[in-house]
Amino acid sequence: MSASYQPVLWNKFKKQYDGILWSVIILYLIIFIGITVSKYPAQNINTTLIRAFGTLAILLLHVILVIGPLSRISNKFLPILYNRRHLGVSMFLMALTHAILSLVQFHGNGNLHPLVSLFASNLHYNSLIFFPFQTLGFFALIIFAAMAFTSHDFWLHFLGPKFWKVMHMLVYVAYGLIVMHVALGIIQFEKSPVLVALLLTGFFTVALLHLWAAGNENKVDRKHSDTLDEGWNYVCNI
Repeated sequence: MSASYQPVLWNKFKKQYDGILWSVIILYLIIFIGITVSKYPAQNINTTLIRAFGTLAILLLHVILVIGPLSRISNKFLPILYNRRHLGVSMFLMALTHAILSLVQFHGNGNLHPLVSLFASNLHYNSLIFFPFQTLGFFALIIFAAMAFTSHDFWLHFLGPKFWKVMHMLVYVAYGLIVMHVALGIIQFEKSPVLVALLLTGFFTVALLHLWAAGNENKVDRKHSDTLDEGWNYVCNI
């Protein structure tokens, strides 16, 4: 027997899911760019695009990270979980665009190759204020790329469920890198406390939802262990 894999097994729900997702993405970019241009008309358009795609990528990343615990807390969120891979790939594309625009703007006009300049232009790893935060974003992007390129079922089968799952759990490492990327980067140059408040809100929301879901599942696991003690094997809830 042989198995064939198609890039995307489209159905009506997936089309609606992706339609809503990309409508929100386009709407966010239009609103963000429109407000920024009207408020700061002298700002470089590339800077505006960098911030638009960067903030969008972080927003999508938080949505991705809370879908899992929300789905374990309530079945109502399972439809959002269903097509989360498309959400993850879309987030990677936003992060990649942010990274390319940043690389061109900050490292594209020197004598060094942009990637070499990324690592060589700032070596203040012992400084909190001048820490080379861009390298943190680079390594997070590598993790996102690996996850996006292996999101298809073919790679799940080829790599094996255990290795595939462990690799995709690196999203939490990438999230930590992104939090530090923002905290050591743009936040230090902004006078408004809004970004700090949003970043902290996102972090604590992700953390608390995971703890909440873990607590609920711990109660279920205890019930399962009780059935084992009585000589039964747990199969599923009625």
